[in-house]
Amino acid sequence: MSTQSASARRSSRQPSFSNAARRGIAVVAGLLGLAAMYGGGQLLLAGIAHYQAQAFIEHWEKQPSQPTEQAWHIAKDAVQRAITAYPGRNGHYLETLGYIEQWHAFGAELNDPQAQAYRAAAVQALRESTQARPTWPDAWAALAYAKLTVLAFDDEFTQALAQAQHFGPWRIGINRRLAEIGLIAYTELNSEQRAIVTES
Repeated sequence: MSTQSASARRSSRQPSFSNAARRGIAVVAGLLGLAAMYGGGQLLLAGIAHYQAQAFIEHWEKQPSQPTEQAWHIAKDAVQRAITAYPGRNGHYLETLGYIEQWHAFGAELNDPQAQAYRAAAVQALRESTQARPTWPDAWAALAYAKLTVLAFDDEFTQALAQAQHFGPWRIGINRRLAEIGLIAYTELNSEQRAIVTES
């Protein structure tokens, strides 16, 4: 009787999965683990590349002068790597790309055709940033400023001003940027645009 109860206990302890089922579960778990490691690696690479690009911008802000071609290319390559490596659209990285494009045109005349190309690229990057983060007031304020640099006081410019004010009404940096836009371009603004910047 004790042999029968021992064998009954052994059989009740054995898992209900067959060896093939266990192997299948192990393979799926392994693949999920590899996918998670790959995704984490991509996020890490994107973060490091963006940090490099951001470091260039911070350096340029401390010494406001046009960056060298080499520095600009390194910064742009870094942010492009971050954008490419990140799985999905990252509005912050796109905003950084817009700032890097603006820095390339720093100090250039408004009618300089080469600078206009960089300013237009900045507008495009910042436009994509607002699409990726539509409730982010910094991106909207940056887009409005970029539109100012290409003298495009159109509906998109008005929308950027309005969205920046709507999503960041109590943020000092947003109000400062909108007021700056108003001071620079007040005579070019229509009544709706003037109302937005004077409220800031």
